[in-house]
Amino acid sequence: MLEWSKNAPLTVRFSPKSISFNDILCKIATQTNRLRVVELCRGWAGTRLELPKILSSFDKTAPILEKLVLEGAISNTESGEQHAIPKNFLQHGAPALQHLDITQFAIRWDPLPLSSTLTYLRLENVAPEHRPTRKSFLESMTKMSRLETLNLSAWLPLSDDVSHPESSSITLPSLRTLKLRDSSPEVLQFFAATQVPKEARINIELSDTDPKSESFGSLFSALRKGWILSKDIVLDAGVSLGQSEIVDLRIVEPASASHGFAMSNEDDELQLTCWFKNHDPPPKFDVDNPPASLALKLKRCNSVIGNSLLAALAERLDLSSLRSLKIASHQFPTAETFELFKGLTKLDKLAIWYSYDALSNFLEVSKKTKGEDDPPFPALRSLHLHGVDFDEDLTGKAYKTVDALGTALDDRHEYHPSIERLIIERCTNFDEGHWDQLSCTLPEEVRLVWDEVEDIRRPPDDSYYGRYNRFEYDWAGRLY
Repeated sequence: MLEWSKNAPLTVRFSPKSISFNDILCKIATQTNRLRVVELCRGWAGTRLELPKILSSFDKTAPILEKLVLEGAISNTESGEQHAIPKNFLQHGAPALQHLDITQFAIRWDPLPLSSTLTYLRLENVAPEHRPTRKSFLESMTKMSRLETLNLSAWLPLSDDVSHPESSSITLPSLRTLKLRDSSPEVLQFFAATQVPKEARINIELSDTDPKSESFGSLFSALRKGWILSKDIVLDAGVSLGQSEIVDLRIVEPASASHGFAMSNEDDELQLTCWFKNHDPPPKFDVDNPPASLALKLKRCNSVIGNSLLAALAERLDLSSLRSLKIASHQFPTAETFELFKGLTKLDKLAIWYSYDALSNFLEVSKKTKGEDDPPFPALRSLHLHGVDFDEDLTGKAYKTVDALGTALDDRHEYHPSIERLIIERCTNFDEGHWDQLSCTLPEEVRLVWDEVEDIRRPPDDSYYGRYNRFEYDWAGRLY
């Protein structure tokens, strides 16, 4: 086939099979001047594809190569096996390369074919000790002004690297998607030295095992400073380069959201996703992992760290235009966190998913206390409860939760317009009796929406909770 096709450009896509293709792929690799697209996947450790040997067969330059995708083996923790890019790989570059995607490799910066023509760059490093120096990183990134997607995992220069002046900076004018997975100091250093168009979507995953709450403010400040408007956009008078108005904020524990129930670990992942006024409008609350203007994930987070993170977000970015808020976390936010939101004058939609504690804290903060001039959550018009367990501790007190909800929403009617819609769906320990209880408590103008799903949970034995459920509610929501 190589002989018959003469000098025609080649596209090579390969995933490992049970048969060894190493010799054939090495022969193809020697035709480097003909390669236009190369996608090689080694798969699990132990498969027969010898990627380092194949890559060593490449010539020093690939003149027409446009796309290169290399997926190494998932590392074998017992053997410590890692797969590296050969030092002589494409030593003289790939001048037409636009798409470079290398994952599951022990990558060194210098052998990489980093061309000024790149529009897509994804690097996932399994050997963080091979990080580039600050000088090499900045010099390479400065040349890649066409980059539209940049995805780096464990690949930013160390924050204590002094190989290049801190005053040096780079601009990525074409960037539209930025994903960084690294520790806080390295991410902070990146944004301190990089200017990103405001149109770009940014996804950050902090890999710190023990995140420091004091670092969040510095990170948001650097992010605000480096996330700028493109040069081709004319600023209106008085508009700040670094100021963005957040219109939608979602606080989610990814594990809880994906499983549909509250997890119980003390230190869970926490993700904040934000949509800004100048970006596409946010999707519905039930869309999983939607592309946001800004997404920030902590690999380990408890309520203390989570509160510090949100406080830094509120202090360094603009929440005054926030219109919708979703909370899907079993341990977060606390009452202290709701205090950050209760004074917002444009927040009209609140969604609480899977968390009884979040609902309880919201109801507590919603109470108007003596001496307060302004009511809490003055613009709230829609409350959406999804997957909340109204009797999470199985004590038979679901009616008290319903009573607290109805009372809190009814009390709002006395000092400012009540909510217009209450949605209850897929909630546990909520039945028709509770629905009747709410219907009697809330003002007539409140539109009640219930999916009529009755998921009543009981302990294994016929305890007090089981006996309690044989009672009926009267129309006032009290027990007979």
